Amino acid sequence: MKWKLKYISRANRRFKQALAVGFGAAILFGCSSSEVEEDEDAEGHPLVGEITGIDAEARMLEVAHEDIPGFMPAMTMRFKVSLGDIQNASIGQRIRARLVRGEAGEFQLIKIWPLDEEAARDLKRTNARLSKQAKALPSGYYYGEGDESPDFALLDQFGKVVSSDRLAGKPFMMNFIFTRCPDPNMCPLSTRKMAELQKSVANAGFDINFVSVTLDPEFDTPGVLRVYAEGYGIDGSNFHFVTGPKSAVRDMVKALGVTSIEKVDTIMHSLATVLVGADGTILKRSEKSAWTTEEFMEALRSLPKS
Repeated sequence: MKWKLKYISRANRRFKQALAVGFGAAILFGCSSSEVEEDEDAEGHPLVGEITGIDAEARMLEVAHEDIPGFMPAMTMRFKVSLGDIQNASIGQRIRARLVRGEAGEFQLIKIWPLDEEAARDLKRTNARLSKQAKALPSGYYYGEGDESPDFALLDQFGKVVSSDRLAGKPFMMNFIFTRCPDPNMCPLSTRKMAELQKSVANAGFDINFVSVTLDPEFDTPGVLRVYAEGYGIDGSNFHFVTGPKSAVRDMVKALGVTSIEKVDTIMHSLATVLVGADGTILKRSEKSAWTTEEFMEALRSLPKS
């Protein structure tokens, strides 16, 4: 990988300093995906099983689950699930989830992740490269314009693997958000602009992909991200909201110069919106919330025609 590494900007340094002074907290990063370790302190009970039936109208999944030690023997049951999770479900799919009781005492499944050995191998292999790239960065540096974009592999809002390898050959836009972001001038604004840019790009005839990386993967499962994306009217054919292992999100945050600090009820973070070329080179980067669709359209127009 060729480097023209950029030192963390003054604005980003000030952001980090303000957070450190204001909260005195260590930097923490979100977690969870199909290859992650189980959080023993999470709500409910861990469940692993296979989907044997889908009732989309009632938003119920029938799951043949394994033994839940100390709570429930292996059996086949129906569980209430979220809209995004019912949309992503398929017969025969193996899943991991948390079993909880709803307000009326009914059993529900939350934090559903697909269990796919091939996908897990893909994530592990590619993110091992990402880890090496992130660790090789000198302190305070990130990959900026002119650098080759770091490798990554995560799961999108449909539970499918999205990786730098699979995106190669086409430009893509990338930013960082989380679905529970309370500041209308941060993630919601960034997502609206990406949605606007997706439409502008389509109208102009450009063939590119979009990637939004969640900073809160413990909460932002594929099903949660699917509902979030559809709420913005986003076309999911070329726009991937991605989540995954704690280590991969942490390494992407570091490699692309984003500052992220978890609090009890939110995540304080900086911004980074980047355009990556078909050859993997970072062509344009903005750290502003006030970036415009036109400035990235201009960068796309300057690319050689394929």
